[in-house]
Amino acid sequence: MNQLCKVCGEPAAGFHFGAFTCEGCKSFFGRTYNNLSQVHECKNGGQCVINKQNRTSCKACRLRKCLMVGMSKSGSRYGRRSNWFKIHCLLQEQQSNSTRASMGVGA
Repeated sequence: MNQLCKVCGEPAAGFHFGAFTCEGCKSFFGRTYNNLSQVHECKNGGQCVINKQNRTSCKACRLRKCLMVGMSKSGSRYGRRSNWFKIHCLLQEQQSNSTRASMGVGA
């Protein structure tokens, strides 16, 4: 499975907190969600691009992107996910992407 991290685009290590993420974004979300007082307001008005190269430059935007891709503490409430579940999520995403592409959305 060649899944990418939904937050930064690095190769995903697994399904964490409800989304496919790399170890770095998984750890960031776990640490940051429990200590929101360390997240300061974005200096760029919430417009930072979060990717592999600059994911550590703005905690506020990285946390916002984590939440936008579906990460949540409740996303881990079911424990470890089976391979079947991961494949099911991947197939749903691919189907959604192909549907959008055929409709010309996001091009």
